[in-house]
Amino acid sequence: MNKLLPLPRPEYAKQTEALLTDLFWRSPGSSLSGSATTEGYFDELARSQLAAGLDPRRLVARRTHGASPKALETYAIALGTPLAGLIDRVPPGLNAMSVVLDSLLAPRARGDKSLACVPITPDVVSLQTLHGMVNKDSPANQARAIEVVGLLGGSSGEGHVASTLLNLLLTEPPGDALHRLMATTLQAMARHVWNELGQGVENWRPWPVIEPVPILEGTVHPLAAARFTPFRWFWTKWSNLCDPRNNWRNALPGRRFTDWSLCLLRTGLAFAYIWEAEFFRLLHRAAIESRQNSSEAAAAVLAVTSFIQDGARLASIEPANIPPSEKNAWPALETLLMHGSLARQALEDALGEHPHDLDLSTIQAGTFPARLATWLREFSSLGAGALEARLEPEASTAKNTREFVRYLLIPRTSDDDTADQADFYYLARSNQRNFWFEPGPEWLVVVCSLLAGRPGGHCTLGELVDDLASLGIRNERSVLVRLLEEAGLSTDSPDADNALVIRSAF
Repeated sequence: MNKLLPLPRPEYAKQTEALLTDLFWRSPGSSLSGSATTEGYFDELARSQLAAGLDPRRLVARRTHGASPKALETYAIALGTPLAGLIDRVPPGLNAMSVVLDSLLAPRARGDKSLACVPITPDVVSLQTLHGMVNKDSPANQARAIEVVGLLGGSSGEGHVASTLLNLLLTEPPGDALHRLMATTLQAMARHVWNELGQGVENWRPWPVIEPVPILEGTVHPLAAARFTPFRWFWTKWSNLCDPRNNWRNALPGRRFTDWSLCLLRTGLAFAYIWEAEFFRLLHRAAIESRQNSSEAAAAVLAVTSFIQDGARLASIEPANIPPSEKNAWPALETLLMHGSLARQALEDALGEHPHDLDLSTIQAGTFPARLATWLREFSSLGAGALEARLEPEASTAKNTREFVRYLLIPRTSDDDTADQADFYYLARSNQRNFWFEPGPEWLVVVCSLLAGRPGGHCTLGELVDDLASLGIRNERSVLVRLLEEAGLSTDSPDADNALVIRSAF
């Protein structure tokens, strides 16, 4: 099962900036991750002797009340960055570096014990690590989860998501003087912080220019040929955003560009795990029905292949006038994630007793559904006898996955009522009792603008409907038209139907 759909088990980080932070630190597509002969820079942090009793791998930008005593705060270190020759004529009593750092601070997520910085350049990750942001020794590898979603969507291999972004950031520096100054200042800050962390350590390497690592093209995963998957949706959008020819880097302010990339990561990851749960639920049912040779066997196998080829309705955006209690989607979504987790485990256990691999390397593009159907029939007759038929979730079943999906979709709730960087990129909302899909004011802006291809481009309502179907979102066109009008993305007559023109926001 890990070869068929190799998504690692997730773990939620309250600060969404943790996604890009871990991608830059640990993806094989980033030079920070090291090489076959050189250890990664994150691993080198363990040698730091800066302060006794602190874990140098648990870097946080700023500690807050109740923070872990093991977390190492980098904000104070960064304040000492020498800026002579970069920023001169600073008024007495003003630390220019504090102004820069404060502009990067993200709103504090409720209940969190530290503040994160928005990684508007890769050098910002010198201030924080995933281990510090979640305060754990061995948190789930977010970088690998992101890279696997890209791989299943058509990337050339693990590391391609990070290398694509880093290639853009390296080859397309900010066009205006202010942003160039910010990038140079942050690079100086990263070198200073890193040098301070390595004080007294022999052979401590200097902070590098963070570069993309070329990815050796491997075998494309057969699932990448499927059109209606969140994996394909994510990789298509990510490739568009990071393609220098599309000019998104120069069209968007630095902070907004980072917000767009985080929006794609949040949405792609959340729906990847929802899709995975439905896939394994259907696969388990097909194996059981085929083993019993029931009258439903053929339909159950067809449901699996149709799901891969045509997608399915995993979520819908309901009209605003429907009360939240009537469009509460969480009970069904939670049940799906729990059953999907149990189905995957049951299949893994059965295959552990009676191995029957599906050789992905021999599957040609477009033939994956048919080959999977053949494998199902063979497995059902040879190894499915050990497959547990009943799936009985407990309260703890897939708890991490459920939290991961839920909190990626809803807006981050801040403890800071004065925060000027509210979360506008959510896809769902919740209250104490209900959870429903309702995109934030910027979510459709990101989706439609990237669907339009380039700044100043346009797409149509029909293209948007198909694009959302790739994620598993299917709903009435009238709901989409209302959302588009509210976002100012379309002024066409609703009578245009699928030909209604949607314009890029930039």
